[in-house]
Amino acid sequence: MAELTAAQVMALRKKTGLPMMECKEALAESNGDEVAAIEWLTKKHKGKMDARSDRETGEGRIGTYISPDGKSGGIIELRCETAPVAKNEMFIDLANNIAKVVAEGSEGSPSADSVKGAVDTEFTEVYGKLRETMKIGACHKVTGDALTAYVHHDGKSGVLIGMTGTPKDADVGKQLAMHATSLKPLAANRDGIPADEVEKVRQLAIDQAKDEGKPAQIVEKIAEGKVNAFYAEQVLVEQEHVRSDLYGKKKVKDVLAENGVTGVSQMVYLAVGG
Repeated sequence: MAELTAAQVMALRKKTGLPMMECKEALAESNGDEVAAIEWLTKKHKGKMDARSDRETGEGRIGTYISPDGKSGGIIELRCETAPVAKNEMFIDLANNIAKVVAEGSEGSPSADSVKGAVDTEFTEVYGKLRETMKIGACHKVTGDALTAYVHHDGKSGVLIGMTGTPKDADVGKQLAMHATSLKPLAANRDGIPADEVEKVRQLAIDQAKDEGKPAQIVEKIAEGKVNAFYAEQVLVEQEHVRSDLYGKKKVKDVLAENGVTGVSQMVYLAVGG
């Protein structure tokens, strides 16, 4: 084959972001064919990714996506080895693109393997540039009349919420997502709390009331009060909204109702490694 030129190597480096020597090797192995060289690099890096798959991935980012019509979205966890990579724009874009794949899919909680298959080329390209093991964690699709999402500034936690009804003020949705990321409720509604968790709260309250010698006729009332207090702490719509400076001291459900939203249909909160 004809001798490789510096221009060829530079052109491949510009397209792939990989080191000059690696681009030169790829072109040499592909007889100067740039398309074949890119395929060669992709296969090479995929092999390296497989070999490094047991590396610890203690860092990462939450990715989110909401469809143009605002009615479906995806939220995912993408993990990596180091904090600098978790903050890299290519890594952030990859996380959000994976969330888009989830949003456009038919499964509510697709497997990481099925999702990765849909973004395998991009996944491999990003690995080739960042040279760090990456793993997809939790993946969830959310639907509703209107969606809202928020990812904390460090990228390590985020939430995607589906609402019943569209808020008259778009900022209400944004504040709802920020509230959920801050207070981390266990569920959007009461029926999302596991029954055994509620029963633990109830039974503990009954035992304490009996130990304190409370009359039998009020033990159940005390237990019911403790359960309601538990719901007020752990259920999104029953929590007091953190933005009392904007809405006054009101529950989330009341703030939403005032803005045309009758409830929260779905909520997914994710944290890296959580």
